[in-house]
Amino acid sequence: MLKHRRVRVACVFLLGWVSLAAVERWAEQAPWPTAVTHGVLWSAVLAGTWWFVEMTQGRSSGEATALTVGKASPSGGPLGKGAGASPPASAAESSKDDVG
Repeated sequence: MLKHRRVRVACVFLLGWVSLAAVERWAEQAPWPTAVTHGVLWSAVLAGTWWFVEMTQGRSSGEATALTVGKASPSGGPLGKGAGASPPASAAESSKDDVG
């Protein structure tokens, strides 16, 4: 359910609205209509910031998970073939050198 960006932003908006309206009501001692209005305004700012951060990251959460797990490249690592140190020699290759 939360793999879609618009669902995550909507959840942030709704949870922010409820919590910020409650803060306005009890901490600021505002009447309910004013608290709900201020909660909507602040939750819109919060959800807009959340949306902007997700849009500027440049990839979805599914792609980020694939990179950290190592499924994004053919070699099994996030950097691809030929990146970093060479792979260790197999046991057959190392025993062949010792015979000789």
